[in-house]
Amino acid sequence: MLYTQQGTHLAALYQTFSDDQPGTASTKQLAMDNHVTFTVLNGRESGTRARLLTKLVDQQRTILGHSTTMTVNGQSEQVYVGRRHNQFVGVWQKRATLFSVAPAVAWGMIGVAILGLVALLALMARRHRYWTGHLAKMTSNLARIEAGGAPEPIILTPDSPFLAMGKQIESLHAATQTLQSQVEIRQATFGRLIDHLPLGVMLLDANRQVLLANSAMAELVGHPIQETKHDYFDDIKTYRLARMIEHTYRNQKTHHKELTMLNTQKSVDASVIALNRGTAELQVLVILYDVTYLRQVEQMQLDFVGNVSHELKTPVTAISGFAETLLAGAKDDPKTLDQFLQIIYDESSRLTQLITDILTLSRPDSGQAQAKAVNVLDLVNDALKSLKQPIAEKGLEVKTDVPKDLTITTVPAKFSQVVRNLLNNAVFYNRKDGVVTVTATADEKNLKLSVQDTGIGIAENDQERIFERFYRVDKARSRHNGGTGLGLAIVHDMVMQLGGEVTLASQVGVGSTFTVSLPLADLPRFYK
Repeated sequence: MLYTQQGTHLAALYQTFSDDQPGTASTKQLAMDNHVTFTVLNGRESGTRARLLTKLVDQQRTILGHSTTMTVNGQSEQVYVGRRHNQFVGVWQKRATLFSVAPAVAWGMIGVAILGLVALLALMARRHRYWTGHLAKMTSNLARIEAGGAPEPIILTPDSPFLAMGKQIESLHAATQTLQSQVEIRQATFGRLIDHLPLGVMLLDANRQVLLANSAMAELVGHPIQETKHDYFDDIKTYRLARMIEHTYRNQKTHHKELTMLNTQKSVDASVIALNRGTAELQVLVILYDVTYLRQVEQMQLDFVGNVSHELKTPVTAISGFAETLLAGAKDDPKTLDQFLQIIYDESSRLTQLITDILTLSRPDSGQAQAKAVNVLDLVNDALKSLKQPIAEKGLEVKTDVPKDLTITTVPAKFSQVVRNLLNNAVFYNRKDGVVTVTATADEKNLKLSVQDTGIGIAENDQERIFERFYRVDKARSRHNGGTGLGLAIVHDMVMQLGGEVTLASQVGVGSTFTVSLPLADLPRFYK
């Protein structure tokens, strides 16, 4: 608008311009009020404005009767071009600005512009804070989700550009929680499975750090194992096992040996397995299977075979020796003949009893026997009748405290063997003029039968082995009494087969009490 008005003003000046006759100069420049300059081209142009006007006309950059802007001596001027008397006339004036026309208005507009710019910058800053703040919160929420935590709540309006991103983060959090729950359930299941394995399990990483160990492993090494990562040297103190682990790390091959743990002295079948072979994620799995009981059973079997051989050899040797002596002529002496025949009879009876006991222990329980109701007092009295002679010879007093109507549903043959062997033990190992006490009580579920003697008693270190086959506290006395060393072993096996338990309380020089606890009716299923 301002420049248009200036062009109109220059056109009006051009109309009032009266051309004097041009002189010899190439142009005439008339200064009117020091702001307007007239340039007339007469064919001999000189001066800056004349050259510019000539160039402007030659390039046809304007049309007569219009104004344009050109730079003169570094300043911008507006020129109006006209033609009079076949000469081009330029009316020049410094280009008008708002400061030159209306300074107050110009400064006012600048102020308004500055205020607008400040407001715009403030709005942009606020917008920037809004964006960066929400982006920071969302970035923080993603970090929280990655760390397994919950995201911080963010309030977003429906028209917020972050609404879609916020919903995606919420969906990601929900999916992560679901996945984490599934992982926790699987880990818990795996942990329970590992803990219930009858094997000691330990998993090591490439840095020889313990990643996992179950309770069975802790029992085998003899102390609790930390749940946090730590060196396996803190747990494995057995040199041979540690050497197997190191060899597995070096050659990445599985190693297997049977060895004895240092702290617990347990025999274990050890396997050390290399996992992820040939990679940076090498892991080593240590598996220990406790074979202590198996080795004990093997040793018991060896001992049993040795004891059977020895126990069978003793009566057979006696029978053979005395028979040979009789054949050599001792039979001619009636007194010697009777004595030797009695010895042969006693040894053969002992041999028969020994074979019977061995067969009783060795014969597997088929479960074909039927459970019946048995009167406990009748069974005790029958057993005492068979021991009437040795009881009288020792002058023993027998006391029974068994209710007459006490019955138990059990296998009669097995329960009878239990009672007979306990009474045999109480009679043969009792002192002269001693006492044998038999008591029986019952509650709603169990029968308790106790046989107490006043015999030699059993030392504490022998009590743990008293139920082993052929184990004798006093071997010489046992053989003298005709014992086979299998009576208490038979008691233990029969009681276990009937679903009960047998315990011992004894004091050396005072006597022993054997207590059998049996279920009144809840027998093992195959007897029902």
